[in-house]
Amino acid sequence: MSFDDEVDEVKREMQTAKLDPEARRETAAKLVERLNEQIASKRLDFVLAEAEGDPIVQIKYKPDSETLANVYIHEDGSITFQAAGISDDADDDDDDSGYFPSYVEYMDEEEFLEDAYDMLKVGLAEYELDREQRSV
Repeated sequence: MSFDDEVDEVKREMQTAKLDPEARRETAAKLVERLNEQIASKRLDFVLAEAEGDPIVQIKYKPDSETLANVYIHEDGSITFQAAGISDDADDDDDDSGYFPSYVEYMDEEEFLEDAYDMLKVGLAEYELDREQRSV
């Protein structure tokens, strides 16, 4: 197979891999279920929501319902984790943007789930310590 044939094959795969809006909602709902199974916590709540018509998974701190981060499902099945309060124009080099990474892209749900447990564990610990120190 020539290079051009391979490019055409990859294009066909990319076109068929696109998720329609309903499939993205279903994927987001499934992700909420998997997060709740993997990270059963009295501290975190995973909520299916919408932003501008697109499905998102909000990660909320249960005691006060504060949104800590959002997870976006894209048409190609990739996932973006974005800390709350971070704009799309945020400087990617800003490592001190909060308790969680400001913006992380994942190829798929499995890659995200591999990282989510530890990322949320460390970020939540920092978040709670900071809240305790501020209330003293």
